[in-house]
Amino acid sequence: MKRAIHRLQSLSGFAIHTLANSRLSISIAPELGGRIVSLKDLVSGREWLDGWTPAAKRRIWHPSDPADYETGPGAGLDECLPTVLPCTVGGARLGDHGELWNHRPAFDEELAQSGVFFCQWPLQSLPLAFERRISIHGGDVRFQYRLTHQADAPTPFLWAWHPLFTWKPGDEIRTTESGCLSPDGQCLPWPVTPDGNDLSRAAFRKNQTPAAKVFLGPLTSGRAGILAKSGASLALEWPAELFPYAGIWITRGFWKGLHHWAIEPTNAPVDRLSDIREPSRITRLAPREVREWTLRVRLSPGRGFTA
Repeated sequence: MKRAIHRLQSLSGFAIHTLANSRLSISIAPELGGRIVSLKDLVSGREWLDGWTPAAKRRIWHPSDPADYETGPGAGLDECLPTVLPCTVGGARLGDHGELWNHRPAFDEELAQSGVFFCQWPLQSLPLAFERRISIHGGDVRFQYRLTHQADAPTPFLWAWHPLFTWKPGDEIRTTESGCLSPDGQCLPWPVTPDGNDLSRAAFRKNQTPAAKVFLGPLTSGRAGILAKSGASLALEWPAELFPYAGIWITRGFWKGLHHWAIEPTNAPVDRLSDIREPSRITRLAPREVREWTLRVRLSPGRGFTA
């Protein structure tokens, strides 16, 4: 298989690195917290990440307040660690959406030219170091992670993959689940809520708040995806034994006037690390532990998707 082609361009003062083959392209802005700004199916033409199209309205800027995620572009794909919403744990104050999205990682320029996006972040709030390698293989994108605990006492953590996907009429989230959890732990049916909203299609009834956050799981299989009306699809696969939940976030104009949604593999059905009252093996790192995992994204231009 041919190696992915690397391309470097400047946009709004930011360096944008792109890897592409005949089937897909993926672009990163290292300076913006290592954010993936574009994930495009080159066969179907579908751009899967919100904020990149149309070109005249690309959302690419530094947050005006690094402590407030809402002042950022609310676009693309980033990583939430060690929390999603701000909280305090063990005397450490943990920032909004964690501390990776607004801190530039170490980025390996030579590896990028050879077909791998490598980012590395040292955390300030907890004794953790986080690494991510991204590579493409045919119609697949492979995200390889390493989380290193650098202290001699156990520490809890919360990680959530944080993609903001484009939403288009006819799109549908596909999963084998028939239930979900609200952020406060209430059991709800999936995909149609008691209020009559179909979350799998981001369809909200009149006079209902056009936004939702729920958690699928606990999952026995880390699989979910989005099927477009055209037949194009995006399928995710991750290790459910380490991350047995998937947050579903939807906004249809409610947040910042934006229309997008997310499927967020995570290790706990909460948004605040402080809400994990009894840390378990999957939400706590042993002294000096190194944890590794891989998440795969498969893009298909028209063969459909089955969870």
